[in-house]
Amino acid sequence: MTNDFATAIAQLSAEKNLEAGTVLEAVEAAMASALKKDELQYAELEVKIDARSGGIQVWRRYEVMNDDEIEDDEIQVSPQRAATMGFADAKVGESIREAVLQTPQTGRIAAQTAKQVVLQRLREAERESVFGEYTGKEGELVSGTVLRVEGPTRQVIIDLGRTEALLPSSEQVRPEHYRVGQRLRVYVKEVYRASKGPQVIVSRSHPDLLRRLFELEVPEIARGVVEIMGVARDPGYRAKVAVISRQNGIDPIGSAVGVRGSRIQNIVNELGGERVDLIRWDPNEAAFVANALSPAEVVSIRIDAATNTAFIAVPEKQLSLAIGKEGQNARLAARLTGRRIDIQAETTIMRAGGDLYPPPEPNMAAIPLAERPGLPTLPERAPVAPSQADYTRPGLPGERPRLAPAARLQEPALTPEQEALVGLAEIEETATAEREPVGAAPQAPVRPESGGLRFAEDLRVDRDLDDDPQGRARGGAALRRGRRGGRRGPVPVERTPVPLPRRQSRRFEVDEEEIEEGLNELNADDAPAAADTADTADAESADE
Repeated sequence: MTNDFATAIAQLSAEKNLEAGTVLEAVEAAMASALKKDELQYAELEVKIDARSGGIQVWRRYEVMNDDEIEDDEIQVSPQRAATMGFADAKVGESIREAVLQTPQTGRIAAQTAKQVVLQRLREAERESVFGEYTGKEGELVSGTVLRVEGPTRQVIIDLGRTEALLPSSEQVRPEHYRVGQRLRVYVKEVYRASKGPQVIVSRSHPDLLRRLFELEVPEIARGVVEIMGVARDPGYRAKVAVISRQNGIDPIGSAVGVRGSRIQNIVNELGGERVDLIRWDPNEAAFVANALSPAEVVSIRIDAATNTAFIAVPEKQLSLAIGKEGQNARLAARLTGRRIDIQAETTIMRAGGDLYPPPEPNMAAIPLAERPGLPTLPERAPVAPSQADYTRPGLPGERPRLAPAARLQEPALTPEQEALVGLAEIEETATAEREPVGAAPQAPVRPESGGLRFAEDLRVDRDLDDDPQGRARGGAALRRGRRGGRRGPVPVERTPVPLPRRQSRRFEVDEEEIEEGLNELNADDAPAAADTADTADAESADE
């Protein structure tokens, strides 16, 4: 008896996908209902079944009340009656249980009557379990098999495993044809209680079906790095999906398309060849409306907030492309943006004398989510003990002192003009060092005053023969004359060619007053020399 009863409970639990405790409670309630016969018809019974031994115990429950408050003798007793029943210590407000004697005949009748009650209770428990399971799946995708297709109404019954779902004709895709045994992914639209149990309504045309498929195929969308901002769908034909990136460096459209279109192709195959257009969402309403009309090019857009209408102008050749077949492109763009769209040709507006409003530049950067208020901050790091501040983890062998990293000074970036000046200064220093003899005292460089004059004797220009074609010719002629006359010409001094900076035209500002002062100083220096020469000439003439 023990093994048979435990085995029956386990099999029933596995078949109905219920817990063993739930099945046992249903059997006890069924037994209590079945025992209510004849004199126990109005009694309140309590049945307890031992799962290990299979024994059944039945009690009749009474409630102790005062004599003037008793309304039903079948379930209420006075303290005096409770004492005669063997419960002398019973007090008002308590409950007492009286054991019910059982006979073989009573057991057989109870078993036959309880059979239908047990099945009914198990069926109700199973319905509640299914309702609780699929209520939490509203808005999710589930997989099922087509069980049957009803004739006139074209309603499709889909087997989900534990229950059956209904795919009504209003939620079907018109170009699709369903056959028995076909595997489908459906969107759970609604779950409610009905007379025959929980009813699950699924859909194949809901826009969120496309959103859930993108979450399954694109990991960036499932993690929230790329977010779907809106979906507009014409089931079976075309759909538009607006996406945006929440992290810099991630292209939302490229992530959704995948390598060689692998991700978007899986979604298109699941939808039976439905065309899917990916649109970049933009916080600017005008730019978003212009993007929603893709692949048509928008040359002018003006939004009227009062009428919630976007007036758009497109090139003459792209007018049919912007409207789409039977207005499909414009209709999906209006659903996606939530605005009425008025499309006209560019030439029509120009002939009427209207103004054109170029669309704004699209936003190609990521739009991260705003930080949530009240985020916990990281705790401050505990200070390092003085004995451990100068050492790292012990090595092999012994400890090694930790060297303080040298501070890096970041040099400021130079402009192209500053880099050219630095290079010119280095070239001049190299040329000066080569010209100066070894051991000679360094001479201070002469810096001309800004705006003054530099005379010829103050300028030193070193020219190489290679840089001067005329000088190269003169030098070659001198060497040839030396060879003809038997004399060796001047030995050329080997010099290291110094790359000279490229000369640029410069404009100097000359002050006329400074020129006059310089000429006056020269004349003053020449006057004493002329006087001394005249005195010397007079003295020589006198001696003669």
